[in-house]
Amino acid sequence: MAAKNGVAANFDVGYFVLWSRIDQRLPNNTLLGQWVGPFQVVAERAHSFQIRHLVTGAEYEAHATRLKYYVDSALSVTEEILEFVAGQGMIMTVKYITVHQYNDTLQRWNLKVSWTGQQSIEDSWESVDELLKDVPVLVREYVEKSSSDLLRA
Repeated sequence: MAAKNGVAANFDVGYFVLWSRIDQRLPNNTLLGQWVGPFQVVAERAHSFQIRHLVTGAEYEAHATRLKYYVDSALSVTEEILEFVAGQGMIMTVKYITVHQYNDTLQRWNLKVSWTGQQSIEDSWESVDELLKDVPVLVREYVEKSSSDLLRA
């Protein structure tokens, strides 16, 4: 696979790599990247690789220039490595919204979210306002299908 400056990216299926993830845009309009992982390479594409998160099993397509070699397939994935990977704060994707409730203490509507790659025990309550920023289409679809007139208001 060709990479920047004509140097071939040399990741075989089974290798472990680090992924450069963009976390945020800084005030001066530059991007803040962070190396996270390791991830396991599960497939090679023309200009990218399919990588698997070690904890969630979620798969991502990552361009070769955003990957860095970590170790070959001989890595023994220990409990310590899994704890390290789990603590990296990967951005989660909303799978679907399960139910809603009004929180009297906070005086706001919350939605229970099921996350892609997570078990149902890990579902969490999130504020409607925050979810509207991140997944407005899913929130609107859920509200439209809801039988609660109060939620729709």
